[in-house]
Amino acid sequence: MRTIDTEELKKLQVEMLDYFDAFCRRNNLHYWLDYGTLLGAVRHKGYIPWDDDLDVTMLRDDYEKAAKIFNAQSDGRYLFQTPVNDKKGRYPFGKLLDTTTVLYEYGEAGIKSHVYIDVFVYDNAPEEKEKRAKAFKKRDFLGRVRRLQLPLREDVRGAKKLAYQIGGLLMKPVPKSKINRSLDKNAKRYRNLPAKSVCTFVDPYDNTYFCVPKSTFEHFCEVEFEGKKYPGPENYDFWLTTLYGDYMQLPPEDKRTSTHKFEAYYTEEKK
Repeated sequence: MRTIDTEELKKLQVEMLDYFDAFCRRNNLHYWLDYGTLLGAVRHKGYIPWDDDLDVTMLRDDYEKAAKIFNAQSDGRYLFQTPVNDKKGRYPFGKLLDTTTVLYEYGEAGIKSHVYIDVFVYDNAPEEKEKRAKAFKKRDFLGRVRRLQLPLREDVRGAKKLAYQIGGLLMKPVPKSKINRSLDKNAKRYRNLPAKSVCTFVDPYDNTYFCVPKSTFEHFCEVEFEGKKYPGPENYDFWLTTLYGDYMQLPPEDKRTSTHKFEAYYTEEKK
């Protein structure tokens, strides 16, 4: 298999984004660039120079509609995988996958997947702080359990390393898909309740505990990303400030590195 370098990786991701954008427009589904991708669009008009992934987000109803119909409409190269529509999925949120590639995250002993775009989902949040706290607490617990089933980071040592190793052995019999589906179920526990706010209840990597008005993601504008236009929240300044503070300020040079640990390859069929 041939290695995919960073520039090729970005090209594949943008091609996936174009395909997903056309799918959403065709089916009247709303999504938007989010997190580092939205920040890159606003601050750099493309990728953050040291970033190497793409993030988009949907509200729950559109997310689940997409999960139900995307693969039936796909040309077969791209798949939309969630913990509900594919039990083989290794993540608790959506992934748009390029099946002409293979990707190893955390090394070959970790997660085997494909080059992807993250498709996150925001869920209704109750107004009662106690109910919100309960959902966040369960998200964090399930996230810790999930991490026990992944290879240890190199910087984990000593007693913490031993605790992770013991925990990993205890959790080994538990199907990973069960944890991911539990995270998904917890996230949408308030789906059918009237809600003025939304939160990221599903993402076990997220250490945020705030909610924002649902109206933040009801109106969109076009933002430039790698020479093309894609949807972004109309009030992106509010959202990026909520996420990053003074988001136009570059981080220190020692922080300008990718947080992702993966290797990607074209399959043998890819020429």
